[in-house]
Amino acid sequence: MDSNRIMKRTFVCLLAAFLLTGGLATAAQSGITEISASGTGSVSLPPDVATVRADLQTNAVTANDAVSQNNAIYDRIVAGLAKLGIAPIDVALDYYNVRYFPRPQVAPAISTGEQYGYTVTRNFEVTVRKIASAGTVTDACIDAGATGINGVSFGLSDATAARMQAITKAIADARANAETIARSAGLRIVSIKSIAYPDNGFAGPTGMIAHVTARSGVPTNLDQSNISENASVRVVFLAEP
Repeated sequence: MDSNRIMKRTFVCLLAAFLLTGGLATAAQSGITEISASGTGSVSLPPDVATVRADLQTNAVTANDAVSQNNAIYDRIVAGLAKLGIAPIDVALDYYNVRYFPRPQVAPAISTGEQYGYTVTRNFEVTVRKIASAGTVTDACIDAGATGINGVSFGLSDATAARMQAITKAIADARANAETIARSAGLRIVSIKSIAYPDNGFAGPTGMIAHVTARSGVPTNLDQSNISENASVRVVFLAEP
């Protein structure tokens, strides 16, 4: 009997201590206020890489001839770019297609300029690491036989550092907003509960895209604008009196 009483008394004491500790913890937490704030950050840097997008089309009566012609011109383009310091690894295939267009049984009264037979289309991208020569690269592609330049874009070869700077600014902006709210309510920020990134927005580099339609015999000059890396975050801060 004495043993049972001691066990019961011990259990009651432990239960009381547990409830008391929980009550104190709840009381301590009751003074914490959550403040949710958004922040944005932006970093603008000069570009250090350009991408030239070009296409090459050939047409012939047979598929073999159309493909052979396309391959020969493409090899000439790559060789010409190599003379400008463009490594073969920086010339990448983006799209390749072979299509057959049969000649109509009845010729149209007015020629529409349609090409019949086999048409081979090859789109490729050239990475230009010396961006000042981007215009020269477009000219070299056209001079070697490319049938069009679909655009030139400028960017960052490694956007990680810029992205980290933009995120750091976005979090600092969110903290500044939260501190303004906290001061207005007589509170102070003590810690961060959570961070959400990105916050319903686009976070990434944006740069200029130039379009070159034809080779006029005059060297192509391309202006380069700065690249903007943007970040948006939502942070939940904890505040107390």
